[in-house]
Amino acid sequence: MNPSALLLILLSAAGLGLIVAYALTSRRRAMSRMAGSFDCSIRVGEGTPRPRWRLGVGLLTATTFNWYPVFGFSRRPAIRLPRADMVIAARSEPADGERHSVLADAQVIVLRCGDHAGQPSETRLALERDAVSALSSWLESSPPGYNLAIGRFT
Repeated sequence: MNPSALLLILLSAAGLGLIVAYALTSRRRAMSRMAGSFDCSIRVGEGTPRPRWRLGVGLLTATTFNWYPVFGFSRRPAIRLPRADMVIAARSEPADGERHSVLADAQVIVLRCGDHAGQPSETRLALERDAVSALSSWLESSPPGYNLAIGRFT
């Protein structure tokens, strides 16, 4: 093979790597600047032999909690949870085996959704304590009658 062709291939691969790194960095920066966004990890693969934590960005909108993976190009959230039927079911510290997989000073919470719709599901998130407070306030501040799980007086 011609040395100049090999050099051209290597430079093209390096340029492509830089373009991908720039695209991922600018996407993450744009998401982090949105109001209501915070870093959080989500537990994926529950019920499989190797469940794991994936790093991402959580975004609180008026009606949903959206989660975007850090390493991805899509502008659509990978996970969307409705605010209307969401509660924080449990809070805990990360287990010893999980400490290296989540953010420093993270707290693990379990979000339960779908109880009132008859399709309950649980999602585990690991986020910083300030973000847990923000998520809790966001859930509790929904308009009266909007969140079925909070503020019901019977």
